[in-house]
Amino acid sequence: MRPLIIGGGPAGTAAAITLAERGVPARLIDRRGVAAPIDKACGGLLTPRAVHLLGSLGLEVASLGRPIDFVDLVARGRRQRIKWPTSTDAGETTGIVVSRGRLDSALLDRASELGVEVELGREAIEPIVERGFVRGVRTSNGEQESTEPAELLLVADGANSTFGRELGTSRRQDWPSVSALRVMLPYAATDRFGVEFHLDLERGPGDGLPGFGWVFPVDDHTVNIGVQVASTARDATAVNLHLLLERLLERVAGSWGITVDPAEAAERAEGARTPVGDSIVPVAGPNFLVAGDAAGHANPLTGTGIEAALRLGIEAGEVLAAASRTAPDALQAYVPRVRAIHADHHKTGRQIVRLTGRPLGARLLAALATTTWGAPTVMRFALAEFRSSGGVAETLHSAARLLGRVAPEA
Repeated sequence: MRPLIIGGGPAGTAAAITLAERGVPARLIDRRGVAAPIDKACGGLLTPRAVHLLGSLGLEVASLGRPIDFVDLVARGRRQRIKWPTSTDAGETTGIVVSRGRLDSALLDRASELGVEVELGREAIEPIVERGFVRGVRTSNGEQESTEPAELLLVADGANSTFGRELGTSRRQDWPSVSALRVMLPYAATDRFGVEFHLDLERGPGDGLPGFGWVFPVDDHTVNIGVQVASTARDATAVNLHLLLERLLERVAGSWGITVDPAEAAERAEGARTPVGDSIVPVAGPNFLVAGDAAGHANPLTGTGIEAALRLGIEAGEVLAAASRTAPDALQAYVPRVRAIHADHHKTGRQIVRLTGRPLGARLLAALATTTWGAPTVMRFALAEFRSSGGVAETLHSAARLLGRVAPEA
């Protein structure tokens, strides 16, 4: 049985590469054309573990992007510089910045190199289902429709997965999602290549929000500046992301050599809403799996999804490889594997963003973020590097994880 993969982002390509490395031929289709790379609100900033995963898939990571020299944590006028935390499985790997277009192209090239049949510019329109099993997929290249056989299927077509919804997936409405807004601007290049996280987003004085702002160079000429807020914020739908971004731009313009008018730049910013924390269900059916943003696999604390997409794409590829040699029943191993990786961590994350969405929780987080020891702890926690960061961060994560096992989800 040859698996069909819908979506050529990190999850879909990681699965395709994994299948090819295990000797299983696969076909991958993506609605984007060759000249239409994906553009995401905060895409391009890769954690050390994501870099490690790319290396395990056979990519030459050193040629992809530029290493991150440092991380600056900023809150209430205080600044704390830390090294990007590493993880035990990633060794001393650092984070990098790489454009999403370049990342996706490198992954697709690697898949093609290993023998995966890749077709860009072909959209999956709807599944053909018989007795609960997907038997095929109706597709179109913009000019002509055709039917693709699909004995085994992976849905990895992104956060707005229309195809996933056709198969019955839906988001748990009471679980958090994140909304982000970002703009790319020219800046005065320096010899530094670091990242700033601003931990003190406020709707008004003393009215903190469960979210953060970021600033990082994309290259020597362009900087990515954005804000992100979780749906757990009080009156979340009324939060003005454009105003938050404008305030952040006003704050950082001088130090980054940005001369564009903050109000004008914020007005032309682009945004996205992303399901997070495994909030999409189901992620496995009789003969299909769902991965990446289509499955809500992004980190609920940071909203970043590339690391999760790569990791769960690899898991999906391994499960699909087993199913291709036995029977579709083998796909049921996918859900326990996802839970083993994400369950405790994502439940803890969901509870944290709920807590920080309340006024008292937001004030406590802001106060912690201004202390000398608290700022690194907060961001290590948010960057999901708990298992290897050690010290206070590891202690806090262990306590939160224990609480998460008995605390209600509501």
